[in-house]
Amino acid sequence: MGEKGTKVKTKVATATTMRSTFERLVQAAESHNEVEKAEIAATSHVHGQYSIPDCVNILKSLKEEGLLDGQQFSYALEMLKDESNRILLMSLKDSMNALVDWLLYKYKVIAFDYHMKYLMKQGNRFLYSHGWTWVRETLNTPGESYNMFRMETHAILKLEKLLVSKGWLHPSKEMTSLEALAMFLWNCAHSETNRNVQNKFGKSGETVSRKFGEVLESLCLLAKEIVRPPDFNFAEIPSKIKNDRRYWPHFKGCIGAIDGTHIPAIVPTKDQIRYIGRKGYPTQNVMLVCNLDMLFTFVVVGWPGTAHDTRILSSVIEEMKSVFPHPPEGKYYLVDAGYPNMKGYLSPYKGERYHIPDFRDGSQPEGMHEVFNHAHSSLRNVIERTIGVWKKRWHILSDMRPFSLIKQQKIVVATTTLHNFIRMCGVEDKEFNKCDDISEHMNEPEEERNINEEMGSYNPRRAQDGGYMNAVRNQIGTALMEIRND
Repeated sequence: MGEKGTKVKTKVATATTMRSTFERLVQAAESHNEVEKAEIAATSHVHGQYSIPDCVNILKSLKEEGLLDGQQFSYALEMLKDESNRILLMSLKDSMNALVDWLLYKYKVIAFDYHMKYLMKQGNRFLYSHGWTWVRETLNTPGESYNMFRMETHAILKLEKLLVSKGWLHPSKEMTSLEALAMFLWNCAHSETNRNVQNKFGKSGETVSRKFGEVLESLCLLAKEIVRPPDFNFAEIPSKIKNDRRYWPHFKGCIGAIDGTHIPAIVPTKDQIRYIGRKGYPTQNVMLVCNLDMLFTFVVVGWPGTAHDTRILSSVIEEMKSVFPHPPEGKYYLVDAGYPNMKGYLSPYKGERYHIPDFRDGSQPEGMHEVFNHAHSSLRNVIERTIGVWKKRWHILSDMRPFSLIKQQKIVVATTTLHNFIRMCGVEDKEFNKCDDISEHMNEPEEERNINEEMGSYNPRRAQDGGYMNAVRNQIGTALMEIRND
């Protein structure tokens, strides 16, 4: 064995000693013995707002409520030696969820370090890499998490916890579940190549590809739960309408908006003609449905760029009846002039000024048609803002990597899931804040569309539906004019 054998014995002895120390710490934390209390009191030279005893009491209450186990409690006690940790703990005490998320994250970092440094018997350059170190530093640095991952730290930790708890995302010897999620987010946020990800995270190309796929699949599963309407009956009128005199009660039947958008597609040469539409390069035409809170409620992917928006909607209505959130009687989606005005889908008057920029030169809408169009455009703008926030956050949507077509389609679904999760988890977000502060804020110009596209061949039922919605449109326009003339 020689020198090599001696080193192995030393390493094993060190690991054994560290493990023993670790176990004693856990036992001390769980027993709350008097020696431990004396040591805490002796080191409590900081009194007042950030005193160690006050912090210990908060940790004990979390443990008693079952939010921290014995090991986590022990690690949290060790953290109190650092004043910056005490300050952050006290600042989060009124937000229980945020405090627990932060403590569990710190626990994972310490536990993972300990495991990799002392308990792994065989070294592996992929196990303890600079990628994990970078992820930890980024999550702990204010503002950097959003810059690198396009999500705040608390939102990332909450998402990782959710995916793991559902059994959709698992750690492995190559990577923790948190690092895998961070790698996926960084990739989508900046549209990185596999080689760049290898370099950043210190992983093999195979590991990068496999872990990207695992996170992708887990987010697509989550999409089934959160990319959908909260109520398929749409019984509740959106507060956006009830609380705005411009829309109430005229648009009380509105449940959201529909639009199509083009996402660059990497396709084989033999298939490119079908995918090259008005953009001049291969794209997939994605149909998106959102509610008035900027949450996606339905997404249709995979259509080639040459497909008209109206054709996609027609196909969805006829062929996806069991999953598409159809508008109930008396309800409707707002659509632009590229769609037909038919029952359940309210479009503006054609041949009149419509888009918001048309009215920004100081000129007011004139006549019933323009008054209706202005109100309709202002409310339907929610889909433009939602798509704008979504695309601006995830750069991969404008610079797609050469994945398989199926994986490209799943990336679209996964990013809509991330969009909804960020909106729903209650964490402050810069992009959403811009839109909430200015209701007509637009992240990008509306895409051009041929307003003469039709939904297919003449259909008597569709013509009858159009007559119904024409009456609805005229009724709203007349009511808006009466208010304006008062």
